[in-house]
Amino acid sequence: MRAARFALAAVAVACALLFARPHSTPGPAMRDFEAYYAAGRTWSHGGNPYGVAIWNAERRIPGVDAHRYEVLPFVGPPATLPLWGLLARLPFASAVAVWGAVLGASLAVVVLVTLRLLEMRVTPLAFGTLLLAALAFGPVTSGIALGQVVLPAFASALLALAWLERNALAAGIATVFAALQPNVALVLLASLRRLRSWPVFAAAFVAFELLAAAAGGGFRTLWAYQRLLGAQGAAEAGSTIQTTPYAIASGFGASHEVATFVALLAGAAAVFAWAALVLRKERGAGAIAITCALMPFVVPFFHEQDLTVAYFAAIYAVVRAGARRWPIAAAGALLVAVDWLGLAQRPDGVLQTFLLAVGALLAYAALRRGVRSAALAAPLGVLVLLALAGTYAQAHPAPIWPDAMRALPPIAHGTPLASIWHAEQRATGLFAPNAFWALLRCGPLLGCGLLAYCCAAASSQPQISTSIMLSNGVTWFGWKFRRSRLKT
Repeated sequence: MRAARFALAAVAVACALLFARPHSTPGPAMRDFEAYYAAGRTWSHGGNPYGVAIWNAERRIPGVDAHRYEVLPFVGPPATLPLWGLLARLPFASAVAVWGAVLGASLAVVVLVTLRLLEMRVTPLAFGTLLLAALAFGPVTSGIALGQVVLPAFASALLALAWLERNALAAGIATVFAALQPNVALVLLASLRRLRSWPVFAAAFVAFELLAAAAGGGFRTLWAYQRLLGAQGAAEAGSTIQTTPYAIASGFGASHEVATFVALLAGAAAVFAWAALVLRKERGAGAIAITCALMPFVVPFFHEQDLTVAYFAAIYAVVRAGARRWPIAAAGALLVAVDWLGLAQRPDGVLQTFLLAVGALLAYAALRRGVRSAALAAPLGVLVLLALAGTYAQAHPAPIWPDAMRALPPIAHGTPLASIWHAEQRATGLFAPNAFWALLRCGPLLGCGLLAYCCAAASSQPQISTSIMLSNGVTWFGWKFRRSRLKT
């Protein structure tokens, strides 16, 4: 039965990725990689990759409309600039191919380390099932399609957590690479209860900061980068492309004060739950899964592809959840796996999203023995919601940058790039309140909440193998038998 579910999942995912693709949008391949590549080229020529000078490199990339000002900011840490500078020495098409290979390797690492952390046997069926679940996971495929750095950063974070008890040097090096995307590196907080993690992470942090100072020209650059992150976060606060409580509340039309209160309330609840679960009792895979599930409620800068971190929580929940909670775990995993906002941004891609969701559900069912048809009711309900939302989205599409961007207002000389980026999003219509778009973005957060609950419940249950249960049962029976003989 598990092999049959795996085969059906493979068919659904293959059909989705090969035959049900939506129309391609204008622009270069791996649209977000454009900013990394241009930043590397700007830095190599002595320019400021965090300023408007990056446009001089972006406009020369094949596929970018050089006649329209559509600058894409670079917000990566300064320590990563030598890496992007190295890739920028290649032609853009070659750099895309190399980066695509890095993303593919990172995906394989995420799957393998997930198997290792969950103490699952590394078999072709297990690896293939988790790989299908990853390919059907909307944030993962979005990150790959955009060329985002989130997948390599997440793979490095998982490697650091897996190596922490065995090889401090390897864990420290993996930690440095996890900081390629700082908000993803927060997964490492799951190991705070391990005393061994403190010196490792402290050394990795110092090394990363030294690299940043060397690449940026001095330690003053570090403070400038912190201010840049704040400005960039303010530029995107409330934007439709953000999957945060603040942005969702703004999408429903809430004022800044109300949206801030919602964000603080959600963040405080998540931090309290994390502290109560992880800092007090959880360690190992359970702590990692809970941390991954709660991160979207706390981090104030979170895109849809950043939900890649929830992949580990989804697999942990569907593998470890008890029989009664498995439907909730599968439904939560499916809620995060679906690219809900993508239904409105690409209405002609609803079929692909539906097929990917079907493949994900079949992969989740293939990971467990004895999943009955009745247990599929809750996740099948998610598929029904997906179909309804996809149908409604046909008449209520959401804009995509830069395709829907109108002409920008006059920009004064010396305007910070974050302000220009804010103006570009506003000209695209991404700050317009829309209850439907906000409701779509509630799906992943609801799923993360369900996953956090299922992960906490599963990690509190002792994981006893069948052989240990049988051995304990035989021992108990023998003890009872000897005791009865002594009484007689």
